[in-house]
Amino acid sequence: MRSVKRCKVCGVYVEEDMHCGAPCLEVLDGARRLRLSRLMSAVLRHVAPSFGLRINRGGWVPIRSLVEALKVRCPWLKEEHVVAVAMTDPKGRFEVKGGLIRARYGHSLSVHIDYPEDASVNRLYHGTVKPRDELILREGIKPMKRRMVHLSPTIEDALLNASRWRGHPIVIEVDAERLRRMGFKVYRASPSVYLTPYVPPSCIVRVIEP
Repeated sequence: MRSVKRCKVCGVYVEEDMHCGAPCLEVLDGARRLRLSRLMSAVLRHVAPSFGLRINRGGWVPIRSLVEALKVRCPWLKEEHVVAVAMTDPKGRFEVKGGLIRARYGHSLSVHIDYPEDASVNRLYHGTVKPRDELILREGIKPMKRRMVHLSPTIEDALLNASRWRGHPIVIEVDAERLRRMGFKVYRASPSVYLTPYVPPSCIVRVIEP
């Protein structure tokens, strides 16, 4: 993962060395950025109580509290590091607002987030590996340990998700229009992540093997 930097002119966090015609200041190197991103995801989605954090119903926690909790693992951590990771996350995993931060999606913790409902996308994709497709074709796509099924807008994004698992990567193509007709709402959690409660077998169009 690339390092994250701050523009000296406008203050925005970027990956580029130059912004607004001026050199940027490095905030976090690539290794620490990756480590912090994974830790933030785990804590905000799954294990906040284990770190002494109280997340509200909307999934929010004060950035200052998160920093203090994570210093057990990252003694060097500052609030700017957390904000920089959140603002530059390529999948839009985090949201920052008024001194608070939350994970946008992927929770096993009990939270309630009002996602915008999507009514336009026709096809969505789910990345997995063989032989999981056999069970999916029989029983559909379930949230498993998450609260919602995660779907991607492109085959490429789905393949990237599938690469996290051991095995031959495949992509399940989903008919989002049919999902809606069957009463399953589709939500847009970020530009690269869509959510739905369940994908029944009848909404699976095909299995794509790259």
